[in-house]
Order: sequence, then structure tokens, then C-alpha cells
Amino acid sequence: MMNKLLVFFSLFLIVSVGFVTIPNIIYADSQLDILVKITQNTKEHIKNDIDKLGNISQKVYDFYDEGSRETVLLTQAVENGDTKSAKQHFISAMIAFKHTSLAISENESQETPQMVTSVHSQTIKKYENNIKKLKLISAKLNTDVDFEQIDQLLALAKANIAKGSIEQTKEVLSKISSEGKQIQKLLYEISEQNRIHKAKQFVQKHAERINSLILQAKTFGLEKTANDLQQSHLQLLQANTTSQIKHQFKIIIIHQQKVEQVKETSQAGLLRLQSLLVPLEKKAQSLAGDLKENSAAERFLKNAFNLIEEAKQDIKDLENAPGITSDAKYLDLTIGKKIQTIKDLLLKVEKLIYVSS
Repeated sequence: MMNKLLVFFSLFLIVSVGFVTIPNIIYADSQLDILVKITQNTKEHIKNDIDKLGNISQKVYDFYDEGSRETVLLTQAVENGDTKSAKQHFISAMIAFKHTSLAISENESQETPQMVTSVHSQTIKKYENNIKKLKLISAKLNTDVDFEQIDQLLALAKANIAKGSIEQTKEVLSKISSEGKQIQKLLYEISEQNRIHKAKQFVQKHAERINSLILQAKTFGLEKTANDLQQSHLQLLQANTTSQIKHQFKIIIIHQQKVEQVKETSQAGLLRLQSLLVPLEKKAQSLAGDLKENSAAERFLKNAFNLIEEAKQDIKDLENAPGITSDAKYLDLTIGKKIQTIKDLLLKVEKLIYVSS
């Protein structure tokens, strides 16, 4: 605490001298910002000291609140470019924080051994609860972490408190804190390794699906998507952290959506062809009953039926090679052209049947 007081006094003296010796013209915005930063840092240090103490006198809070108010006024003065007010609020804030530090020192000197013992007892209870949690985590992870040493330290800390050995208790609590951090770090590393292992198992489980997705992308002519998927698959197999695995799966999902979109477009093309072909087949079947030995009409109708079967087979073949169906021009030049020919043939059959009747 005394070291911090010396720092505050030094800052206060340095900046105060600066105000006297440096001409006003030199007070640029950057220099005013430094005053704000010094004051805010001082405020933060004071707040940390207050938080560490158990029983704080009202005098400490009063001085601290005064310094906080002056810090706010200093910040506003700097924002408004008011150098004179900024200087005054800076000095007032530093004086208030100096008084706060002195009040804290007085507060610490008034702490009784009973108060210190009470604080240490609360710390031991907190450490006991934390260690119980660490043991539960260890059991869940099925590890063989040794808690014997930290348990012995806890028992020693309790014994020291019972004997009123404050300094020895403080030293043991420091060792418990250090040992607890080491155990926590070890459990975290084990947990992370387990997560990576499970994530890699997940990758292996979905490897076949990813390869299937790559094949679909190639079939649809999405060469760049297929290459990106292959690269992500390789990165997944080489990943050493769960974050890397999650990142690559996000990329794969994006590419999967692209493939699905093309796939839906292809299926829509097939459905469109089927919707055109079904009524034509029904019409051809209806006209077959009205031929009445009309050889010309019968010949055209036979050609129409043959084309209908060919078109149906073409659609079936496209279902097994979906990449082609995404090309609308190809569909129009192949099955689309056959459907138009079927329409023309059925129209001729209708005319011939009408004339003969």
C-alpha cells in the first residue's frame, strides 16, 4: 500500500510541476487525454484495493466518491477542450484519491487479528468449495488427478487458524491457491483433449457424407465448391482444436447449401418435364381408341408412343445423373424437343381422325 501511495504522490507532483512550467499553448488534446488516463488508472487501483478489504470505513468511500466525481468532471472538461477546468479537476481528483489511499492504510492498520482470521476462514471455505468442484470435474472426466497434497494443505490451513497462526495461514493459503490453479489447468487440458478426440470421431463419422457431397458437387459441375469441400475435409482431418473443427464444418455447411440449391433446381426441371409428359401420354391413350383402322394416324400415334417411352427413360436416366439436369438448355434440346415432337404427332393424329370421321 505504501508503494502505491508513493506512486500517487509522484504522479501528482510530476503533473503539478508540469502545469507550472509548461506554457499553456502546449496543452494539446493528447496531453489532456493523458491526464484522464492517469486519473482513471489511479481510480482503478484504488477500487481494486477497496474490493480486497473486508471492512471499509465510510471515510474511505467518501474520499473515493469525491475522486470519482472529479474524474467525471475532468473527462467532461477535456471533451469540451477546457484546459483550465481540466487542470483543476485533475488536481482535485488526485488529492481525493491520495486521501482515499491514506484512509485505506488507516483502515488496514485497524484490522484486528480476529478480523484477519475471519477473512482467512472465509477464504478456506471458498477454496474447499472450489476443490469439491474440481474433484467432481475430475471424476466426470475419469482422470487420476491427485488431490492428496491440496487436501493436506487445507487441513494445515485449518490447524493454523485454530492456533491463531495468521502468517502461517496466509502462506498456506497462497500454496493452496497455486496448487488449485495447477489442477484446474490440468483438468482443462484433459477436457480439451477429450473434446478434440470426440470432435475427430465426429469427423470420421461424417467422412462418408462429406465425400458424397464432394461427388455431388462434381456431378453438378460445381468444381470450385468440390475443391473447397476437399480442402475443408483435409483441414478437418488435420485439425488440433475444436475451434478449427467447428470452423471447417461451418464452411462445409455453406457449400452443402449451394449443392442443395442446385439439386432443388435440377429436381424442379425433372418435375417440369414429367408434368408436360403425363398429359400427352393420357391424350395418346385416348386417341388410340378413336383410330378406326386409320393407318396413317396409327403410324403417327405409334411414333408418339415410342417417343413418350424414350422421354420417360431419359428422365429416369437423368435422375441417376443429376448433374446434367441443372443445364436448362440441355433439357430443351433433348427431352424438350422430344416432347414438342410428341405434341406435333398427336396433333396430326387428331386431324387425321377428324378428317376420316
